[in-house]
Amino acid sequence: MSTAPTLPSAIGQALRPILRLVGPVLDVPAAAEGGREGLPVVVCRASPAVVRRRVAASCAVYVAWDNRRECRYVGSVCRQGPGAVGDRLAEHYTHRTAGMSRRASWCLLTVFPLLEGVPLEVVRNAEGWTARLLNPADGSAHPRVDLTQTPATLAALPAQVR
Repeated sequence: MSTAPTLPSAIGQALRPILRLVGPVLDVPAAAEGGREGLPVVVCRASPAVVRRRVAASCAVYVAWDNRRECRYVGSVCRQGPGAVGDRLAEHYTHRTAGMSRRASWCLLTVFPLLEGVPLEVVRNAEGWTARLLNPADGSAHPRVDLTQTPATLAALPAQVR
């Protein structure tokens, strides 16, 4: 029996447009290892230790949700090592001004593991689109997006064109 939280339907609905945009650059097998229900997204409690155990991706877009199923924060990470998402979450929680508030309000994390080797520009584009579509309550320093380029179209471009 899985101890992973299920994806609340309201959050699942909110994620559908994002999945259409970032789907082609998602690492579906990595998400499947996270034990989510039919979606290429890992759902887990917003705890660095839990995230490190459940998410092995080094590049990902993540969304923090509160207990009312409202989007609190959208971020991305692209680092070496399988604990990248959990490490980044731990950094959020130790932030000197916002850490305590984040630990108190972030209850659930949805993580979109991205394909290994995806360019950083694509990761930032996926974060920007996700933030644009979810309008998180916290955080405003999201990457700007070119409305003509989705993460998938950007990833398909030759490196010299990007």
